[in-house]
Amino acid sequence: MLTRYPHLDTVLDLQHQAIVNNDPRAFTLAEIEQYNDIGFTKPIPLFDGDALEQLQRFFHENESRIKQMKADAKGFISLHNRLPELYDLVTHPRTVGYLQDLIGPDFVCHISDFINKPPGQTEGGSFHQDATFNAMDARSAIVWIALADVDVENGCMWFIPGSHKTGVVECDTNHYVIDPSAHGQEVPCEVPAGHGVFMSDLLMHSSPPNKSKDRFRPGFTATYASAEVQPHEQANRWAVQCSGVDSQGYWNPHPRPTG
Repeated sequence: MLTRYPHLDTVLDLQHQAIVNNDPRAFTLAEIEQYNDIGFTKPIPLFDGDALEQLQRFFHENESRIKQMKADAKGFISLHNRLPELYDLVTHPRTVGYLQDLIGPDFVCHISDFINKPPGQTEGGSFHQDATFNAMDARSAIVWIALADVDVENGCMWFIPGSHKTGVVECDTNHYVIDPSAHGQEVPCEVPAGHGVFMSDLLMHSSPPNKSKDRFRPGFTATYASAEVQPHEQANRWAVQCSGVDSQGYWNPHPRPTG
């Protein structure tokens, strides 16, 4: 099994394609080369000061509401389609600028989620590839934004550098990579508050438990796909056009929600 949609395993292009961008605007050429090599970026400062405080306050005040939205979700979890504040977050010019360097001028956001790991956890998520869960060609990039300082103790993500180059690999019935150790040495990805990490949807990563005594690990994640990629599941076609156009008409454009 390669994906959550076995009937599409022979239809989808699940192989890695290196980014070709000789004139990046937000990243440097060296950072683009690093992304191609290891599948993720160093933490990038995105929000600080009042902007970060507003985000932290929003997620704190709306956590129960967000949990209910996730429980009611059909298909992808797309919080930005429900909450105007998160629509504004996934379309923020600073984030979009970095993504244009990675995906190109035309792309959509179709998935967004908020996860706030509580302290004292005993279980976490095993290594997986996000492309496993997308019924489309593997041409997406993900941004993960830390809303508090995230380190090994409170459950930062772990990556296997370079594992994206293998394309989508066989997974078990829970969609976890069967033998992650065969693909390289895992490394922690510690992220300061307000910083974001950009990563390939093919990168193998895990989310260990939060073993701290009193520190939550709040994080917001959003997945962006090239508008040239066709989604193969009707329920998952809703998306926000974050940059450029959808010339093929593959996606159902979602307007900014009213609240």
